[in-house]
Amino acid sequence: MEPSATSLAIRSAVVALAATRRARYNLIVEAAAPAIRVKVLFFGRLKEVVGLPEQSADLFDGASIEELFARVASRYPELTPFRASLVASRNQEFAAWATPLHSGDEVAFLPPVSGG
Repeated sequence: MEPSATSLAIRSAVVALAATRRARYNLIVEAAAPAIRVKVLFFGRLKEVVGLPEQSADLFDGASIEELFARVASRYPELTPFRASLVASRNQEFAAWATPLHSGDEVAFLPPVSGG
């Protein structure tokens, strides 16, 4: 038995409605930046504040070292006063705070060293 014209029209309307909802849903969802994971190392007093010598952090690709520090400092507010005197490195080379990060990078925050 062949479907009637009415049932074909209903089936067609349902398919069109489903496609419209999917399309509209996908327009609402913003494209997410790819997530990356970096290794963060803490030295000197910073290691005492955080309680660990290292941890990993998830960021969006291209986030800067400054943004990484802000994320870590949001978890450990005691780090904030150290920011003005810290030096950062990426992959064992000194780096500017605006340096973009990529998956697998290793970032170290280094406080000033004193001694004789």
